[in-house]
Amino acid sequence: MLKRTAKWGLKLAVMGGLLWFLYRHTDLQAFAQALQNFHWQFLPLIYALLFANSMLNSWKWQLLLAEDGIRLGLGTLLCSHLVGTFFNLFLPSSIGGDAYRVVDVARRGGSGTGAKSFAAVFAERLAGFLAMAVWGLIFSAIGWRFLEDKRVLLIPVVVFAGMSVVAGFVLQRTLLLRLWDTLGGRHLAKLDTFLRRFLDSIALYRTNRRLLGKVFLLSLVFQMVSIADIYAISRALGWTVPFALFCIFIPLITLGEALPISIFGIGVRDSLYVFFFTQPGVGATKEQALSMALVYVAITLVYSLVGGLVFLLRPAPPTPPAPPPDDVPQDATP
Repeated sequence: MLKRTAKWGLKLAVMGGLLWFLYRHTDLQAFAQALQNFHWQFLPLIYALLFANSMLNSWKWQLLLAEDGIRLGLGTLLCSHLVGTFFNLFLPSSIGGDAYRVVDVARRGGSGTGAKSFAAVFAERLAGFLAMAVWGLIFSAIGWRFLEDKRVLLIPVVVFAGMSVVAGFVLQRTLLLRLWDTLGGRHLAKLDTFLRRFLDSIALYRTNRRLLGKVFLLSLVFQMVSIADIYAISRALGWTVPFALFCIFIPLITLGEALPISIFGIGVRDSLYVFFFTQPGVGATKEQALSMALVYVAITLVYSLVGGLVFLLRPAPPTPPAPPPDDVPQDATP
């Protein structure tokens, strides 16, 4: 309990420290003026794009679960996604709600599906991060002429390389199990079974290239809709920053806010908006960048409350059937 309290305290300290550093020399009058320029007629488009991404994310998730024998309706997964978005408001980083999604599907999928549920969420997230890195890499070449400091464009290259290494490492099932056994993981019976089932699911996805192609294509569309949504917010604020720069910066900001060092990415997101959008040649001021971060949080907060309503009204999952006696995890071929 004390350790958990200390972690929350540290995250709150990081969040508060970043916000204090960002706002201590901010021109509050210019900041208020940036917010007053908001054009409310953009809101329907912004929320429509958010909902479209919830549907896309749920569809990706459904494809991965179905490949592993867990068949749930798109509406069920959409509800889980919306509730997970609501829990993101209270959990560290912008992906804390994934824990709820894993548990919810495991409860609805039956005994022994926890590792499969975790694998599906993990694979869906990893595909999303790879898609972000790909868009950042592609638009770095397009955005070359917009930025005076070209060194910023090296960041997407580094991110893409890092995501590729992570993806390749997870696919090395035999190597991972050998390392796990060397560390004595077999003695942790429940965790050992969970890990092997998780890697079985990842290996299963790997054998279906058509599935991987669909999931990655949907991830590319998902990330582009996310970028378009934030670009729509910028237009609502009266910005004239080129769309290509959003395609470079937003994937990097999204990756940064996923770090579990603050609550809902607050402070981290604001810092990254200021860092990227005040680069020479971009055209935004510090006050405009901070107003963008604040409006994004406010819009996302309202949208996430829909998930809270779903959580309150949604019926509990039925009791899953007991597994057959021979329900023993089988190793998949890497």
